[in-house]
Amino acid sequence: MRTYTTFQMLLACCAIIGCSKSEDQEIADQDNFTTTNTNYTVLLKKDGELMSTLLNAGSESIVPSPSASSFPNMAAPELTYKDNSLLLLYQEETACNGKVIAYDFKEDLLQEMDVFADVPDCNLSVNAIAGSQDRLFVAYEIEVTSKGTTYFVRTIDLTAGEPDFSDIELDKKPLEMVFSNNRLFVLTLDEEITDENSLAVLNTGTNLWVHEMDLGFNVRKIFKTPDGNIIIGYDELHTTLDSNDFSFAYTQYGEGTQPSFNGSNFNYFDEEGRMYYTMVSGSFSQYPSIPAVYDFGVDLTVLYVYENFLTETQRDFEFEIESTTMVSYDQENGLILVGYKKMSDDGKGGLLRIKPVPDPKFVDNTNLEGIPFYLNVD
Repeated sequence: MRTYTTFQMLLACCAIIGCSKSEDQEIADQDNFTTTNTNYTVLLKKDGELMSTLLNAGSESIVPSPSASSFPNMAAPELTYKDNSLLLLYQEETACNGKVIAYDFKEDLLQEMDVFADVPDCNLSVNAIAGSQDRLFVAYEIEVTSKGTTYFVRTIDLTAGEPDFSDIELDKKPLEMVFSNNRLFVLTLDEEITDENSLAVLNTGTNLWVHEMDLGFNVRKIFKTPDGNIIIGYDELHTTLDSNDFSFAYTQYGEGTQPSFNGSNFNYFDEEGRMYYTMVSGSFSQYPSIPAVYDFGVDLTVLYVYENFLTETQRDFEFEIESTTMVSYDQENGLILVGYKKMSDDGKGGLLRIKPVPDPKFVDNTNLEGIPFYLNVD
């Protein structure tokens, strides 16, 4: 089944909060704002390293947590994958091997595994990772002199006591993967003939390819919605694929209304299905990337343009905002969480909390000793 939707709604935050407020009024608004105590685990990048910090978000401010994070300091990853509370990170250790770190924030559980200790050929490149709490998928390619390049997906059983893996060959280059409904969805590219994209579907119970669909040119991104469907993102539209029966619907964007979520490293969904992400600002802002929220239910994008909820003094001198690096959401308190890089060259960043529409406003800011990369709300 194929349906079509025309996307025509994009709402810049300046249309909602374009009116100015006095400093006294802003302070009064913040004093009247109450929150529920919760905890944030923020992963920070600095000098090629990934480290974590814990924050207690109270009713009046955010303070460092007295507890120590169990997330270890490590080298910044080459690839990432997020599924609910699970975060997967891939690090290349040598030209012949790599390591996947799986961290479950909910269970506070860390696993590390070498994924290519058995492969003698060093002409190996990992293109994508995906997984769940009990299995891991690694898409890779090996350059073979006599045959060109071969492509594989390695499936790894994380519940087995001993290493248990299978390599499943692909006929096209894998670019990204999403695991949903006991199926692995692999975005591929035909580099040799057509230069077009396809989506190959693996039944992870049998390790057999069960479906493939042509996607045309220039697919930018695939990811999973909370209901398990697959979003296939292009510049001018996106396709929503039912992960169960493979039916799909197109959402075509009107001119100037592109939600532009394809460049965001991580997308966070709230309980109502709204997606929080970093967006290339284009003509909307002087900053290269800004926070944005896309509602799939009503085809509506809300842009949180810094110029319209922060003063110039706050932006340039107090917070020193250079660009947005991550966006998340605190469901308990109803707050958008915006990580940003500072303009200074010392590798520092910060975290803004914003109250969303219909009454958007700045709540508070916390300076951080690194650039926010990922945030988990406990």
